[in-house]
Parts: sequence; structure tokens; C-alpha cells
Amino acid sequence: MRTRLAALLFFFLPAIAFTVGARAVEMENKPLPPVPALDGDWNAWATAHLPLRDHAVRANVFVTETLFGHAPAYGFGYPKVIEGEAGWLYFGDDVTEACRPGRPIGETIDALRRLGERVEAAGKRFVFTVAPDKTTVSPQWLPSRFPGQDCLRKRKEEFWAALRQAGLPWYVDLRAPLERLQRTTGRPAYWRTDSHWTDHAAATYAAELARALDPALAAGTRLDFTGRQPRNGDLGVLLGAPREETIDRYRLDRTGAARYEPKTVLIGDSFTRNSMPWLTPYFANLTYQRNDGPVTWADADTVIVEIVERHLVGGSSPMLGLG
Repeated sequence: MRTRLAALLFFFLPAIAFTVGARAVEMENKPLPPVPALDGDWNAWATAHLPLRDHAVRANVFVTETLFGHAPAYGFGYPKVIEGEAGWLYFGDDVTEACRPGRPIGETIDALRRLGERVEAAGKRFVFTVAPDKTTVSPQWLPSRFPGQDCLRKRKEEFWAALRQAGLPWYVDLRAPLERLQRTTGRPAYWRTDSHWTDHAAATYAAELARALDPALAAGTRLDFTGRQPRNGDLGVLLGAPREETIDRYRLDRTGAARYEPKTVLIGDSFTRNSMPWLTPYFANLTYQRNDGPVTWADADTVIVEIVERHLVGGSSPMLGLG
């Protein structure tokens, strides 16, 4: 009898919930998918739009954390979110990309070299940079043991060593400045519950790019602290159990400062998108394009490409196919 009741609840509770007004909500750090074509993935659409799915995911997180002390694992056994010490969360894709790479590191470096040569052959100035993973710059709160930690460490070491040895002439390093920022301020460069860097780190990213383009752009630049506010990081949302933290906010003041005049296309991912308030004040003519979609630099004088570390470690960045 109990088994039959549980089965009935499993199949009919979402429908009952829908009739009384419950609706699916956005999860996994992305919007709900639209209705697919007739030959599309209806299973994925139905799963995403299932009422009460967010409650089921949170219950699964609670039970797994309570019984086993870590977040649920999906797919190949690597968790979507790695729960560290002191409430720190890390993006599980860092591990997935490192442990199941799509191409050798050497091929990735060769593709980056070809990309730079292609842009320069078109008569453009080229700048390339890597947004380091949180697991690279702020790893001290990672758990002592987690699935994939060995291949994560080895693959990262291989990537950074290969990048240093490649001597790419247009590469701008962000890892060392971010690690230096942490040492000098005594504060992490990444938010505790988010996969991205802080306001101060975003300003560091912008300053390093500006310095590479023209050191004179640093003059007349000031970073002002504007206060603290609560924020839900993307990793808590991805986990299905939002986590709030209080963060420091900063504003870049470049009133009257010189700006970089050449027409510039900046091709990047969410690290660049989130850093635009600190990037745009340095440029007179700047266009942002996503690096996972169609890109064009035909009418640009300067082309800047930013790729997050995990997509280079795993060889999955679409930009690698443009070289």
C-alpha cells in the first residue's frame, strides 16, 4: 500500500501542484528552455519545466549533505558543485573539464598560437588572456578529498607549464596579479558562493588589459569602495540551494582619464561579461562578443580574447577552432 501511494505521489504530485499554481523556476544557472521542435529534446524540456523540481533538488541536496557530507554527484560522478570549508563553493566543471578533456594540452596551445597569427595576419593587434579558475587562485578552502582532485591538479599543472613555455607574444597573465591581490589585501579574489571573481579582481583584470595596451592608461584611475551588500552566488543556485554572502562593492573612477582610442572587439565569457563595468571606462570604442557564439573582428583595430581556464584545460572552448 505504501509503495503504491509513493508511486502515485511521484507521478501525480507535480500535476496537482501545477493545478494549484505551482510553476517551474529557473535552475542550474540558466533560463528555462523554450518549447522544442517536434524532433527536439522533449525529455529535457519536460524535466526543466516540472513543477516542484526546485524543491526536489533542494531535498536531494539536504539528504546527500546530511548523510554523506558532500553535494550530490551527477553524470560521470563529478559533482556540479564542490562544497569546501567555511561555506566555500567551487564549480564542478573545473574537475569535469580536467578529468575528461577533449584534446591534449599541446593541441590547445597550438590552436591559440594559430588564432593569434590569424588575427595579426588580418592586420589587427591581438591580446589574449586567461581567466583563472577559482580552484586555481583560491584553492585553500577546497575539501581535503573530492572526486577528481588528482587529475584536476595534474591537468592544471600541465596547462600552466605549457602556457609559460609557449612564450605567446600577445599573452597577458592574470593569474599572478590575482594571487598578488589576495596577498596584499588579505581578501580572496573570488566570491565564496560564486564561480566568478570579486569586484576588486574584476578591476584588476581591466587594469592588466589596459596596461598591456598602453601603460599610460593607468593614470587618473581610482577604485572606490562603495559599501557592502548581500548576494546569492551562482554556485548555490546551481546546487539547488541558494547561499547568501555579504560582498564588498567597488566602482572604477576614471573621470577625465585618457581612453584607448582604437576600435576594439573584446571576445570573452561570463568573466568578461561580469567585468564590463570595470573594463568599459578604459575604452573609447569597445564591443563585447561572447566567445561561445558567432564572432567577428573584421572592422576592429584591436582584438582581445579572454577564455576561462577550465575551457582551455579541457580543450572545449569554441575559440580553439578559429585558429
